[in-house]
Amino acid sequence: MKRTAFIIVLVALFTTIPAFAGKGHKCTKPVQTCLNDMVAKLKSTGFIGVELDDEKKHGGKLVVTKVIEGSPAESAGIRAGDELFALNGIRFNEKNHKALKKVKVPGKTVTCTIKRNGVDKEFKIKLVPMPADMLAKYIGEHMMEHSQAATKVAKK
Repeated sequence: MKRTAFIIVLVALFTTIPAFAGKGHKCTKPVQTCLNDMVAKLKSTGFIGVELDDEKKHGGKLVVTKVIEGSPAESAGIRAGDELFALNGIRFNEKNHKALKKVKVPGKTVTCTIKRNGVDKEFKIKLVPMPADMLAKYIGEHMMEHSQAATKVAKK
């Protein structure tokens, strides 16, 4: 998948979505177990409504490629090209996974810091549960990756 879809609080981004989207992570769980785990994580993670470009293309930066129509991100004024930088003052990076996980709860209002044209901007955003159509999209994409991986193994 070329884009990391964002659930955010944004951070599911560094954690939940990249893991499910296959970014440097190969899911080795049985399909049903993977599906159950993914649904549980996505349903309990606050959603902001952005898709992100592959961090590798931007030196580890989380660059917004798309803002989902009608999402909290759109209402807040986040735009494509913005770099997601921090949530409630906690920078997005692997070291801060646990701290970010605590704030990515549906219903919680958070302060999202972005960088736009080199300038920091802060937005108050109320995280929402992931819409069913987005949940289905992300799960479908991941299950296709499972299927393709199983096909490759079977051909060997």
